[in-house]
Amino acid sequence: MNATLAIADDHEILRDALTRYATELGGYEVVASVGDAQAAINACRVRTPDLLLLDIEMPGRDALSAIRDVHAVSPGTKVVVLSAYCRDSFIQLALDNGAAGYLVKSDPPSVIFESLEKILRGSTAYSKSVQARMGARTPDTRADNATCLARLTPREVEVLRGIGRGLDNRQMAAAMSLSIRTVERHVSRLMDAVGIRDRAQLMKYAYDQGLVV
Repeated sequence: MNATLAIADDHEILRDALTRYATELGGYEVVASVGDAQAAINACRVRTPDLLLLDIEMPGRDALSAIRDVHAVSPGTKVVVLSAYCRDSFIQLALDNGAAGYLVKSDPPSVIFESLEKILRGSTAYSKSVQARMGARTPDTRADNATCLARLTPREVEVLRGIGRGLDNRQMAAAMSLSIRTVERHVSRLMDAVGIRDRAQLMKYAYDQGLVV
């Protein structure tokens, strides 16, 4: 039986191109093609694919924090980030949330699918540009980044990214399938954790941490 693959990206043209390559040349069975992180979680719950190829900048639910939810509903699914962005904070959060690889969209399809084969065999895989970023970080830089992120729970990071993207509490509640009161509590705990009480300054903090593009 062919390995099964789910693809989550908000650009339909890219999803279609990846699906064609995966089925015609990669030998995969594509069991889901969706446009947001919540749909990816739902698809993995139902179809339990071997691999999920996940974009991290999609409308709605935060995709980086959704990696944990994918593992919760489908423990056998290996999540591989496929992003246009090669940022230290994105890479760190993807790994912290359990991603098996981090690839960039500028890689040729052949390289992307070679990486997926490595991950299927139990290894990890990173694009060369990602490896370069990981190697370029000094121990002090890694410690500083880890300290900033370690103050926050995965949900607080999701809220911080939402604030950085300009979402209000009602919009974040809808995107995260939470009540507005629950989002307000997360915002309050986030402010306490980073020592910032002003929402505009939180937005700036999210950009300074590289959590939004």
